[in-house]
Amino acid sequence: MRYRYRGAGIGFLLGCLWWWLGAVSQVSFQSVYVPFFLAVLQGACGFYYGKKLEDYKKQAHHDSLTGVLVNRQFFKMMDREIQKAKIHEYSVTLLVIDLDHFKKYNDEHGHLEGDRLLKRFAGFLRENVRENDLVGRWGGEEFVVLLPHTCLGEGVDVGLRLQNKIRQEVGEVTVSIGVASYPDHAATATELTAYADQIMYQAKKQRDCLYSGPVGGEIKFWHRDTNHIPLH
Repeated sequence: MRYRYRGAGIGFLLGCLWWWLGAVSQVSFQSVYVPFFLAVLQGACGFYYGKKLEDYKKQAHHDSLTGVLVNRQFFKMMDREIQKAKIHEYSVTLLVIDLDHFKKYNDEHGHLEGDRLLKRFAGFLRENVRENDLVGRWGGEEFVVLLPHTCLGEGVDVGLRLQNKIRQEVGEVTVSIGVASYPDHAATATELTAYADQIMYQAKKQRDCLYSGPVGGEIKFWHRDTNHIPLH
């Protein structure tokens, strides 16, 4: 939005300056007002092309299907957050979330329905985390959520809450989640990503399961409710 306002504002200021210079020099109406309206037109063009630039930037940073951050932008912003966390000494927790049995869902329902499920799931994630949390699509059916100012235990609580709500609201599929935190399990964004992904694959072996990084030297995991039968 700042691009369009910047273009319009510059055009308007140029127009006012042009009009004032013409007025104080008492030149003809045409020589004063024609440049003024041309400058206003320039401002309108700046507004239009500023909006276009803003749209292109959004497309470059957000996944075209789901609307969440693309992996490159997500991890770029994650790296910045980790750097801030180092300076201000706070915890950051990463959730790596994988949709269980998504390939089977795609095969049974078709790719169009599979895309709709991904969009619905991405929307679900955005609606169920805080405004300052980051949601991204790593690729395929794998998503990532970054929780600033969140310790490991709080991140696990968020993951379990998401898992339970997914069963109730999204339906038909379950998720496997890996949870890891800075600075508990990694010193950099790259290390944290690799660690959380590794933990997620341990959860993936069980399906509908959440694994966290070691707590007191021991990996913790939470399995699905025994009354819940996942899609096979």
